[in-house]
Amino acid sequence: MWDLPKGEHFLPGVGAGEIRRLYDAEIMAKPKMRLLCAFHRKQGKSIDQIASITSIKRRTVHDCLRRFTERGISAKDSIKQTGRPPELTPRQRMQLIGILEKGPPRNGTGLWTTNEVCSVIKKKFGVSFVPQHAWRILVSCGFSIQRPRKRHYKSASDAEKDAFKKTPAGPREGTGRKGLSWAQGTRPRSA
Repeated sequence: MWDLPKGEHFLPGVGAGEIRRLYDAEIMAKPKMRLLCAFHRKQGKSIDQIASITSIKRRTVHDCLRRFTERGISAKDSIKQTGRPPELTPRQRMQLIGILEKGPPRNGTGLWTTNEVCSVIKKKFGVSFVPQHAWRILVSCGFSIQRPRKRHYKSASDAEKDAFKKTPAGPREGTGRKGLSWAQGTRPRSA
């Protein structure tokens, strides 16, 4: 387990100068640290010495060096993990969007609840989701949260609001030009 090659036997096709050049060119922190471990191993240092120099745990240094022996110099970069495949295919998502855009069958507002979306997905595609994940699916499909505006129980009806508004009954009074009688008294008298 701990018998990793060191010195010239570690990464035989790559020299210490090339590892150093890659280290200097690297800008990301983790690949840079991995290259530093590989550089010290190429110089013949033990795992304990590398761990004390880099302040990394011994096990982490060993895993890093083991990856270099398995994958070569490309081990400086992490392998992209694909993750779990989605439950709904892109085609099923498009069908779901079409169903949701038509609106809920028994709701006149046109707004869906996450529970209703879960039941539609279960009936149509045979996949069950919790409401929180149904919300994530809605957001990823471009839907946003919409809630009906709440009305205060004491608010006036539309008829009461219309009766309260002022209506113009012809030409308004008081909007014409007013005489400035006080200003006439302040004019300088001409000779």
